[in-house]
Amino acid sequence: MITVNPKFLDVRPGDAILDVGCGEGRHAWTLTEYPGCQVFAMDMDREVLLKNLFMLKTMDNRGETNSPYLVLQADALHLPFPDATFDRIICSEVLEHVDDEIQATAELARVLKPGGTLGLSVPTWLTEVVYWKLDKNYSHPGGHIRIFTEKQLKKLLQKFNLRVYNCDRRHAFHSPYWFLRCLFRLHRENSLIPSLYFRWLNWVESAPRPFLKYLERRLDPFLGKSLVLYAQKASGQVTAAGVAPAAPKHQQKKAL
Repeated sequence: MITVNPKFLDVRPGDAILDVGCGEGRHAWTLTEYPGCQVFAMDMDREVLLKNLFMLKTMDNRGETNSPYLVLQADALHLPFPDATFDRIICSEVLEHVDDEIQATAELARVLKPGGTLGLSVPTWLTEVVYWKLDKNYSHPGGHIRIFTEKQLKKLLQKFNLRVYNCDRRHAFHSPYWFLRCLFRLHRENSLIPSLYFRWLNWVESAPRPFLKYLERRLDPFLGKSLVLYAQKASGQVTAAGVAPAAPKHQQKKAL
């Protein structure tokens, strides 16, 4: 399930790409299919990183990857990279979890090159309001601790000279699933009705199913689970020192 579409990021050969909060790797897997890039998949959770790495190595063995990759454990509030390191950044479903969304956004802007692009997604305002009311556990620490409107998210990005050039909503079929999960209580993950709906979701995504995918895209503007913004960092952005950061040269070495 891809939330941020790499095509809207203008991914090109030679790009250094960072996937912040990569989870088990859905975006990283797709990014490694692009030729000549360097893909960095980063998360705080070691367990999901190991699953991600296993899948990437499996794809590598099958000859399905076209770019080197590095899987690493790090904190989104303190990215372990120099200024202006990456051409493209994906940060999908992360800001609603972190303790400081302003610091996290500042870090994304810091490591993105001038002229580079960012794909950022958060849960939509409407779905989150409903889920919060249905089950108080949904907003507990570790879960979704804040809700963004589209206007708030755009304002946050603009604060760090990130100009939004595209906006999308995705995954309308997933909204009912989380409604059912909250209705039957999150801790009862194996409740019959949510489980049946989850099996249907997996069936939908296991094959092309063009009619259902078409139907979902028509519903996305109204019922989308994720709000996706695409933004570009201003070229020649001035740093605290008053000088535009220099973009480092690509290092074409095999990532571990």
